[in-house]
Amino acid sequence: MRRNKRIIGILLSLSLIAGTTNIAFAAEAVNVNKPDKAAPSKVIAYVKPEFTVQLKDKLQIFKNVQGQRVYPIVYNGSTYLPVRAVSALMDEEVQWDNYSKTVYIGKTLNNPNKSKAKKNTENEGAAQGFDKEDYVEPTWKSAQITVNVRPDITIMYDFVMQDFANESGNRIYPIVYEGSTYLPVRSISQLMKEPIRWDNVTKTVIIGDKEECKEESEPTIYTKRLKAELESAIELYDQATAKLVEAQKTTDSALKIMLADSISADVQSAEQQTVSINNMKKSKMTEDEKLAQGALYDFVKISENYLLVLENIAYLSVKKGDYSMLSDTFVNLAMDSQSKMNKARRLIEAL
Repeated sequence: MRRNKRIIGILLSLSLIAGTTNIAFAAEAVNVNKPDKAAPSKVIAYVKPEFTVQLKDKLQIFKNVQGQRVYPIVYNGSTYLPVRAVSALMDEEVQWDNYSKTVYIGKTLNNPNKSKAKKNTENEGAAQGFDKEDYVEPTWKSAQITVNVRPDITIMYDFVMQDFANESGNRIYPIVYEGSTYLPVRSISQLMKEPIRWDNVTKTVIIGDKEECKEESEPTIYTKRLKAELESAIELYDQATAKLVEAQKTTDSALKIMLADSISADVQSAEQQTVSINNMKKSKMTEDEKLAQGALYDFVKISENYLLVLENIAYLSVKKGDYSMLSDTFVNLAMDSQSKMNKARRLIEAL
């Protein structure tokens, strides 16, 4: 009964600030409605083994999912790389959704919050960096090929739709060759926030400046703790959400109860983590660590409230009750949690 009163109190409080939350989120919202696009078309392009790609001071070798070496493609003056290579260069996950014809980079449907524990590492070998003396030169030169220009394929980076343009500012689209999607290198550098230039003598696309040799300081115990707590909080958030999704899908009453009980256990873990983070000693933290700790506390606190609503929905689902009155609260908490999660992640990763 005490828990129910607490939930009701939270929901009432949230209903009072819902207007503010909606206004704040509206300022951050991105319009992802797909514009009308041209139909796919077959065009002539060129595989360019003699072209090299250099990321900072390393020459890159790209491989497909079978482990075979693949090369840049040039079409209409723009150089393209396969999405697998792009994800490896950016150290980001990639996922293809066939239903919506969408490539997700960074935040994906399977890992929407970039949890390191859930990160798919299958593309890590898609791009490998080598020093110039160790780089293996290809044995063949340019070849003419046929590719498909695909205006119907959408590229999302961290759930934000991406549009690509060439040096002249003209709109360009992903291309598909032998079943793999390729993206323009210039746009990749923009996503990575790295400068890009072309060395016509060596036929090299150079992304980023050379890395300066500098000693990295060992993270403090507080930074290590903050990073571990963030990953734990994200994992708790994701797993509770996944459990509710499963509870909504299943018709097995016993499984519904088990999932609701499991979400309840997650709520208790979230409550303990909120207290633990709030009680962290701040006297020996740096100012940046204090800011990161405050942002992390804001995230775990709102996440705790989010999990409480999930728990309430789960038990109402078991009883086949009406939980539609919680829908607005659920959405507001989910959006607020995401916003605070992103802020905490940004501050902690900067430490």
